[in-house]
Amino acid sequence: MGFVVLCLLTKVCENGIDIYTQFRENCFRRVREDRTRLLWKLRISDCQSSDQKEIINSAFQDIVSDELKKIEDSSRNLLGNPTVTEDCDDILWEYEEGLKGVFEGDSEDILLEMQQIFYKDLLSDNGSDVQIETWEDEEDDYLAALVSQNMCLNSEQEQNQIWCPICKKGELMENHRHIYCNMCEMQLNKGEEVNLNILQERLAEAHAEHLERGCRLKPKFSVQSVYNLKALYITCEACNTFEVVV
Repeated sequence: MGFVVLCLLTKVCENGIDIYTQFRENCFRRVREDRTRLLWKLRISDCQSSDQKEIINSAFQDIVSDELKKIEDSSRNLLGNPTVTEDCDDILWEYEEGLKGVFEGDSEDILLEMQQIFYKDLLSDNGSDVQIETWEDEEDDYLAALVSQNMCLNSEQEQNQIWCPICKKGELMENHRHIYCNMCEMQLNKGEEVNLNILQERLAEAHAEHLERGCRLKPKFSVQSVYNLKALYITCEACNTFEVVV
């Protein structure tokens, strides 16, 4: 039958943990890793409590499905191995189908455990008050507002007020030549491809893209002239982000 097939049939991974246990641990690990990004998604969603629970459940279901797919892909790779005989192919296929049925049957229990881990971790680290303070400092409120603007562009009030990404205190204004901050020296040339509305959208997109990378640190913004082109840049040392916003 071969060592590779034998390992799969006895459900043993390289680290000695059976595949089912590894599957569960991978799901639980990803809950912890994705917690911050999911919290931001909830915070900017402006949804009712029931809708937020649906967002959480959907995110956890995606994790379970993705981890299950990894196992299926791994077994399919073995099925395509030229050293595996036809009889072994049949055994592997039956094993894959059986394993899939076991995992899918227990998925509800795994999802419940993932929810428990999510909420337990949220209230840990010296209590919920510490977590809330970490979320709601001044710069995080600014960041959340920008992402919210990108998701709620139909709100006239939000479209008319854009905070400066550099000083985070002033409001961005525009005249016929420039986009500028009313409290710091931030200034960009205005043109057909750059105006206040476009800048608002690009700032929100830049923040959202940075969050999607899974980086937990706050990015920085600056106006720089590179190759005689003056532009607004987003940078983050943690994830090596250096991109033009506008």
